[in-house]
Amino acid sequence: MDFYRILGVGRDATPEEIKRAFRKKAKQFHPDLNPEYQEIFKQITHAYDTLIDPEKRKKYDETLKNFEKKDFSRIIGDILADFLGFHTKPVSGENITAKINISVEEGYFGTVKTLKYKRKIKCENCAGRGITSLSRITECPKCKGSGRVKKAFIQIPCFECFGRGFVIKNPCPVCKGSGRTLKLEKKSVKIPAGVLNGQNVVVESGGNEGINGGKSGDLILKIKIKDGKFRIKKLDLTAEIKIKKENLTEGGFISITDIEGNRLRLPVEPSEKPVKIRIKNRGYRDITGNRGDLVIKLIPV
Repeated sequence: MDFYRILGVGRDATPEEIKRAFRKKAKQFHPDLNPEYQEIFKQITHAYDTLIDPEKRKKYDETLKNFEKKDFSRIIGDILADFLGFHTKPVSGENITAKINISVEEGYFGTVKTLKYKRKIKCENCAGRGITSLSRITECPKCKGSGRVKKAFIQIPCFECFGRGFVIKNPCPVCKGSGRTLKLEKKSVKIPAGVLNGQNVVVESGGNEGINGGKSGDLILKIKIKDGKFRIKKLDLTAEIKIKKENLTEGGFISITDIEGNRLRLPVEPSEKPVKIRIKNRGYRDITGNRGDLVIKLIPV
């Protein structure tokens, strides 16, 4: 593992800088202050004993370069250094996709929907690190830190460490070492007027939280518009109205209500078969302002 990062110094640090860094870390993680820091204190002391000795430091630097070729030392060092107060590379959270049902009227006028869903948030027990003061990080005994094992004539990810090259002994008991836990979220979401069936409504940062300070993913809502009094066909609104056969054959007028609640009085031509009446610009209006027609189908009964 990276002793330089454990002490918080650069690889060109002078002996005096190494001594100052060791005193600071030793004071912060001394077992006399907290017995749980005993393993961490051992790591700090071992790092100091290695880097302060010129001969040991030279041999360690050579070993470190060889380990870094297979990325094991970098990964181990990042995780342990993060626990000691340094940061590893931020990882963005995943997006969450969910379906949401709305009525035709809710889509036309817009609405606010309250939904419940589960998202991953930073584990409070370990502050998102996946390890506690009782945890130990060791090289994977199966792949020897490479993250891969040989199977026949190919190299495959090691299933013992999931390709990471290291294993965590006694990870955080709450998040099992993942750094995140599931939380049931309750959120009110505004659905804009004019949304169409199959479109997405994106709630920024409503997805899973990131790791190591990475930004949260988004909550992506896939809109499903349910048929009701009206149906949507492209931008046209269609509706079926049953009418007594004698009223349809006699002709005259019928009164209907459009999606906005307006009463419309429409003339009806005599017919013995179903009749379609198209009313221009009384249909569905999308987000851009385009509007379809209202199509009424009169069915004799």
